[in-house]
This record gives sequence, C-alpha cells and structure tokens, in this order.
Amino acid sequence: VAIAGDRIAAIGRIAERGRREIDAEGHVVTPGFIDGHTHLDAQLFWDPYANPSSLHGVTSVIGGNCSFALAPIRAADADYTRRMMARVEGMPLESLREGVPWSWRSTAEYLDALEGRVGVNVGVMVGHSAIRRYVVGADGQREATPDEIEAMAALLRASIEAGGIGFSTS
Repeated sequence: VAIAGDRIAAIGRIAERGRREIDAEGHVVTPGFIDGHTHLDAQLFWDPYANPSSLHGVTSVIGGNCSFALAPIRAADADYTRRMMARVEGMPLESLREGVPWSWRSTAEYLDALEGRVGVNVGVMVGHSAIRRYVVGADGQREATPDEIEAMAALLRASIEAGGIGFSTS
C-alpha cells in the first residue's frame, strides 16, 4: 500500500521505494474500522479518542443509536437526558454533568460542539427519544397528536439536513 500525504496512492506491487517502509507481511492492513453502533455521544467530550475503540483500529464511530441521542434537546431536559444515559448506558452521572458542556439545542449545534475536539470520525443518528421529548415533552408516554407528529417529522428533517446520518429507534 503506497501512501501519498494522507491518501492511498496505490495498492499491489509498487516498483518505487517509499521514504518509509513497513513490513506488514502476515498482517491485515486496513484504513480503519467503523463501529456502527456506539453510545459514545457524551464520552467524546472527555475522551476525544473514543478509547478503547481507537486502540483496536476503530477510526469512525456512529452514535445516537437505540433512540438515545443527545440532540435535539431543550435546556430544561438536560438533567433528564443525563439521568437516562446514566441509567440505561451505565455512564457515571458525575461525568455526564461535569464532562459534557450541554450547550447545544439542535443536532447542528451538537455536531459543532464536537468539531475539532475529537480524534475519530463521528457520525450521529437522530434519536426518536430525543425528538419525541423535544416535541411532546415529559408527557411522552401518550399518543402524539397529528400536529406533534408533523413537528417531529420536521425536526427530523432539519436534523438530517444539519448532518445527522439517519434515524434511530429502540
């Protein structure tokens, strides 16, 4: 595998000698693994390398799975979301309080909060639980009204347009 700058330039038999060569005989050479199901959404703020995933060759992570996403969120719901992540994902509540800025409201703002702060590629799903809580509020166990369903659909569209890579449910 020949690398030029940060790109793969050639694969196979390469006649030219490299400035630096690594003997990978008997090894698997990959550009990095994608972990398509993580719950690193909050952890990335205090662990920008997504350990131990990155130590195992993971270079890209997908968050917001199982309907658990950190955006969109209303400021008043941050404590609810912290407690849900602590309970369901086993994350330390103190880490969620102290290690995450909780400064965003939209998916776009959440992605902006991560920009330039992480050492892995990050994609986020837009979680149904987050959208439902944002639109329906704490009374989310009841059936949503037609207007609320339309508001959730509009919020999902806006979140996907802002960079969300899909919709997750549980």
